[in-house]
Amino acid sequence: MWKIIGNIIEMCIYSAVYMVIALVALKIVGATFSTDFEKKITEEGNAGLAIICGCLFLSIAILLSTVVR
Repeated sequence: MWKIIGNIIEMCIYSAVYMVIALVALKIVGATFSTDFEKKITEEGNAGLAIICGCLFLSIAILLSTVVR
């Protein structure tokens, strides 16, 4: 029972760390290209930029899962 609760807590901690790292990475990339990703994706409907941001999040998730193991 305690092992399950421990695993759930551990998963929540890693999820929170991933969210923080992903948002920081998005802000760094956005500052590098001096553009507002959120505005371009939502208001202008830029699908290509949305795919690039999704790939960025996926690559960070893969790197974090490798580090955790």
